Amino acid sequence: MDDEKKIEEVELREPILLYSDVIVCPVCGKKSLEVSSYLYTVDYFGRILMTRGICTNCGYKFRDVKLAEPTRPKKIIVYVQSEKQLRYLLVKSAYSYLAILEKGYEMIPGPASTGFITTVEGVLHRFQEALSIACSGADNEQCLQEKEWLKRAIDGLEKFTLVICDYEGASKVVGDDVEEEPLDDYCIGKKPEWLELPQT
Repeated sequence: MDDEKKIEEVELREPILLYSDVIVCPVCGKKSLEVSSYLYTVDYFGRILMTRGICTNCGYKFRDVKLAEPTRPKKIIVYVQSEKQLRYLLVKSAYSYLAILEKGYEMIPGPASTGFITTVEGVLHRFQEALSIACSGADNEQCLQEKEWLKRAIDGLEKFTLVICDYEGASKVVGDDVEEEPLDDYCIGKKPEWLELPQT
């Protein structure tokens, strides 16, 4: 399920327009990027900040989602054992690092990264899409093995550990057995050099 459909399924209440403007588009350089930010109350997450932009000149689009009331930076751990954990909802903020430890799959934040709402299964679909691009035109054994593993994982047949290193405190996973702990050496080692940690 794609992120836009997932956002539609999560009830967004009390939309409040916080900001609206036309700014310079980073792609075409024209002052034609229409940007708006809204505050929503969302089931399970509380208040989230959603920012959308579309350039009327070149068509560039973006959408960013994060918790409106950030907590402390943290490491979020989900031990996926069955289909139950695949259904867990999550908000991943733009500057969070995400990984599936057993496979070495990573989402590494960049300066232009955006946040999203999805499920743990939705994260697997994102890796599946990235793998399809990386393996385009190649049917080597490693590509076939990774595709098969992701298919089994999406079907709930693989156990794995999903980790989010949340440097802003603006990410969240909703589930009974989700673990949160302070950032550790692993997360600090994955932090991009350009990203400054908040002062505590």
